[in-house]
Amino acid sequence: MDHAICGADALCREEGGACPRCRRPGLPVKSVTVFSLAKEEKLPLPEGEYYLCVTPECPVAYYGEPAVLEEKDLRVPVWFKEHEGPVPVCYCAGVTDAEILAHIERGCCSSLADIQKHTGANTGGQCLTKNPAGR
Repeated sequence: MDHAICGADALCREEGGACPRCRRPGLPVKSVTVFSLAKEEKLPLPEGEYYLCVTPECPVAYYGEPAVLEEKDLRVPVWFKEHEGPVPVCYCAGVTDAEILAHIERGCCSSLADIQKHTGANTGGQCLTKNPAGR
């Protein structure tokens, strides 16, 4: 998969360093995002620059000079990493891809506005602290 995840193609950058596991550049994320999603036993984390590894098959979620966190170190799954079962689409409202698909299959939703109305997806406004990409 390329870095076209969540606009990552435009935001990924080499100068911050590459993921220590897959060696690919990542997406810069704010420390508050990392601190909000890390499991309690991983806190406190050092301040510094963090990046989200956008390689689906890589177990690393966040990395930077201060620390490396794998997806297993987070309280939520990273939506574009390899998973079985439902994948979060909207972390604020707790909406999964399976829920959206079910609404579409039932015929109640035929547009983004319908999906937002029926599921609450993309209406929470807490992406900075709930979505692994912080967006």
